[in-house]
Amino acid sequence: MSFFYISPGLKQMFHTFHIPSPCEGSADNQSGHGTVKKPKAALRACVECKRRKIRCDQRTPCTHCLRRKVSNRCIYEEPQRVIPSKGVIESLSQSFEACRAVLCRLYPDHEWQALVPLSREGLLDLLGRPTITSERSHDHGIALPRSQGYPSTFASMSEHSFCGLEQVPELQTQWDEERRDGDAIPKEADDVNALSLSLSPQTSYLGVSSVKAALKVILKLQPVLLMPLTSATPRDDREPPSCFSHSSATTWSFRGQLLVNAYFKHFHIFVPMLNETAFRADFLEGKRMDGPWMALMNVVLAMGTIALKKSDDHSHVFHYNKAMEHITMQSLGSSHIETLQALILIGGFYLHYTSRPNMADAVIGAAIRMACAMGLHRELPKDLSDLHTADLRRRTWYSLFCIDIWATATLGRPSFAWQHAAINVELPQVQMNAEDGAQHAGVFPLVENIKLCRIAAKIQNLLAVSPFARSQDRHDLDLQLRNWYANLPWLLGTGEPCAETLYVIRCVMKWRCLNLRMLLHRPALLALAGGPSGCEAMPDEIVAVDSCRSVAAETIEHIGRTWKRNQVSGWHGAWFLYQAVMVPLVSIFWQPESASASEWKQQVDRVLELLDAMADWSPAAGRSREVIKRIYDASHQQPGREWSRHALLSVEQTVAATGGLPTEPSTHDNALQIMDPTAWLDWQTQWDMNGMLWDIHPGVEDSYRLGDGLTHFDPDNDGTVSDWLFGGM
Repeated sequence: MSFFYISPGLKQMFHTFHIPSPCEGSADNQSGHGTVKKPKAALRACVECKRRKIRCDQRTPCTHCLRRKVSNRCIYEEPQRVIPSKGVIESLSQSFEACRAVLCRLYPDHEWQALVPLSREGLLDLLGRPTITSERSHDHGIALPRSQGYPSTFASMSEHSFCGLEQVPELQTQWDEERRDGDAIPKEADDVNALSLSLSPQTSYLGVSSVKAALKVILKLQPVLLMPLTSATPRDDREPPSCFSHSSATTWSFRGQLLVNAYFKHFHIFVPMLNETAFRADFLEGKRMDGPWMALMNVVLAMGTIALKKSDDHSHVFHYNKAMEHITMQSLGSSHIETLQALILIGGFYLHYTSRPNMADAVIGAAIRMACAMGLHRELPKDLSDLHTADLRRRTWYSLFCIDIWATATLGRPSFAWQHAAINVELPQVQMNAEDGAQHAGVFPLVENIKLCRIAAKIQNLLAVSPFARSQDRHDLDLQLRNWYANLPWLLGTGEPCAETLYVIRCVMKWRCLNLRMLLHRPALLALAGGPSGCEAMPDEIVAVDSCRSVAAETIEHIGRTWKRNQVSGWHGAWFLYQAVMVPLVSIFWQPESASASEWKQQVDRVLELLDAMADWSPAAGRSREVIKRIYDASHQQPGREWSRHALLSVEQTVAATGGLPTEPSTHDNALQIMDPTAWLDWQTQWDMNGMLWDIHPGVEDSYRLGDGLTHFDPDNDGTVSDWLFGGM
């Protein structure tokens, strides 16, 4: 719409105004699709026009300068460059470095120019695990391992494949330990080594460090293993042992002293936190009846019974029940160091022996908080404590530290913040004391175990954040482990003959070091074996797999050469063999046509031979051998990898269609064919993780003239210890 306006004072002068109509405006908007037009470039003006503040036509010279005859002033100045301040430059540099660090952390093997044209989906595919956030790495004080160590394999694997290595319980999960309180020695165990084959999906969290992660990969490669393994698993229908009643209590001589001797011989050198002289004096005197002392004494008697009696004997349950009568919720609020020491022994040894690892973990957690409340993590001033009291506090604190790391290093769970700056307690004093039950070596095995556990805590926290550690992190931690063993004192690093107790602990220290090195590299093997077919491995992945295999082979060879026929050596040997044999088993299923397959089979055969020899010294050795043998036999007629994946998919679809798994294995025999390929790992057998499945030592019965009447000492019914020891003389 237009109209004209004629100025009344000027003839033939008019102005034309144009007002757009609504339809025209809408048409313009439609033609422009709602986009905002770019503003015109800023006009340049000469110096004279700028001074006069008039519009310049940007000619040289311009019209105004020509009209005013000042062409010499028609100069166009170049715009001055704005120099940013130092603070702005530093801020931009920091932002740039942060962005570059994030890119390098997420895509270590890709240049940023190659990432620019990728879509969001393409970038997420390269990440492999997009759900892992940086906050998790900051919480643990270490760099998030992410896919940096395994870019090619991990990028091609799905997030479900990664999470499959972990075992995360549901919110409504009820652990087996809560449902089997009626059994002092449970027939099944929810433990890290997965020798318990339960159909129940109710289980606790286990990370990539657990044996179950390796068995999951084997079942993924060969799901047909599920049926022969579970169908042949014998059920344990034994009647509960009669030792639970008080009818077996009798009066006998010397037996309590033998149990105390057995504890200080087999356990004290691992955790020398008790004052042996004071303990024996109080025990012989028999006058103390306070709760903390009674709890500690009965736990020591229970552990001594385990050390002396065979694994099918359950007389230790009596002493454990007596100890628990004096350990209540109220006792957690006390400041008695004897209560704390009793909790350490219960959570660190006894509950693992009775296959209650989750309860043991909770008890140790309570003991850690109780120790902190008592101030054991702080070094007392010299003028406030004597040398014996200060050293007892140090031994108790660091025994708790080693117990916690030993128990959880293969669980894939994060450890307590043992390296916190607030913890300044000094190491125990290394001294040779003739009155010490560990007189063969004093406490310096504990000091060296503390150094090893500090490295193990780093590995534990690293793998608890993510199993995909960077190659540099793996190399550094592996070097620390090798340097630790190379710098051991001569008495612990040599192979020269020595006392049996010292020989066993130095062998166990060597085996534990090898086990940690294997756990550090094993996620690389599991990731490659469980990854997509045809995925090309990176050089650092190949190095990690080779290191894992070589350490596993060294473990098998060293245990076969150095283990002795006694309780402690036999148990630890069986446990570490079971850990190590998973490496050649996974390798056989993953690369059956490899040139090294014959070597892997020889290692498995050697483990089967050793476990057969250890059957008299560890009941778990027999069950371990059975599981390994059945998996190994199935590898000889395994179908192709693609068929295995198809079979696994069919199993998962069947489970989803049936709405889950049955909870009572006894009434669902056919459920073995439709269960999750990893659910069989929780059924009906026991395995002791921390190593207290002893048989009686040869010669003990003859030396002390013990018969089948060896039961338990009840100070409440049998009088004082002096009367009990010497009443029959």
